[in-house]
Amino acid sequence: MPYGYQDLCPEVHIEPGPPKRIRCFVHGCDQLLLPPTRGGVGEVCTDHHIRCHSSGTYSYDDVRRNLIVDADLFATRVVGHPQKYESSRLNQENSEDALTWNVFRSLQQARCLHKAANLITGLTITEEPQLYLWGLYLTGETFEQWDLLIAARQRFESNLPVKRPLTEPDIALYLPGQYLILIEAKFTSPNSFYANGPRKNDQSLTKAELIDIYWDQALTTLDRSQARQAERVHYQLWRNLVFAEWMACQDGRSTPAFLGSLTRRGHEDQSCGQFSLLLHEGFRNRFSHISWEGLLESCLDNAGSLATLAAYLRSKTASLHRALDFD
Repeated sequence: MPYGYQDLCPEVHIEPGPPKRIRCFVHGCDQLLLPPTRGGVGEVCTDHHIRCHSSGTYSYDDVRRNLIVDADLFATRVVGHPQKYESSRLNQENSEDALTWNVFRSLQQARCLHKAANLITGLTITEEPQLYLWGLYLTGETFEQWDLLIAARQRFESNLPVKRPLTEPDIALYLPGQYLILIEAKFTSPNSFYANGPRKNDQSLTKAELIDIYWDQALTTLDRSQARQAERVHYQLWRNLVFAEWMACQDGRSTPAFLGSLTRRGHEDQSCGQFSLLLHEGFRNRFSHISWEGLLESCLDNAGSLATLAAYLRSKTASLHRALDFD
């Protein structure tokens, strides 16, 4: 198991030096370590195999230690995959991608993906959906890229005005003819937004560009006029819902599209409330805000098969503190 809150000291002890060193974050460990910097990788605790960062978080020397399920498969097939953006961060304590793998791969193996889908859609379908993480097909473990996602990128992102990463849905649950769900997962980061005005940086779009580029006349869920008047538009949510609806239209089965915003309980309520107002009133059930805690609680009748996942989530840390809100 990855280290949990019971294993770690939340108070960061720094020896100023020079050189500056940080005491290993694991309870009872006295090793003093050089932290990673822009110019160096830092030192690894020889007992606990972590690097301790000045920011008060840590990373594992081996990405497998950050995982609770199919660690070897993840390390050999996901890390470094040419279609996986930012795979270098998967060994970090605060990695939402590692958390995503641990949760959704565990749900898949316990045949509980339909419970996550029902939580978002409000449906009561018991058939298991196909699972895609970061656009990679995991149901058959081929790790092939999703053809519908490739088509959506070609439709919306083949001629962007700036060079930027293509849209990479964190999670997709797909049951043809029943639902196509994209989920934007957050752990410690917020739902980012564009406001009126110029681009934030050389990779960003303006709010107006976002609304104009990510649009198709066949789409009916989002209200563009409302988005233009809004103070801010949460661009990852906007892009994912446009992708979800457009992809669902392409499958030829009249499949309804849904979007989920997955966060820690009590986080991002404001951003999700603001985004929900950008959906046409008759389609507001196509967007749901759910929590990591709620996902586990929706599967309580599978407690035996998800015991490892439950222990992991209940002890999970973010920046050395307990991360999730369980009673």
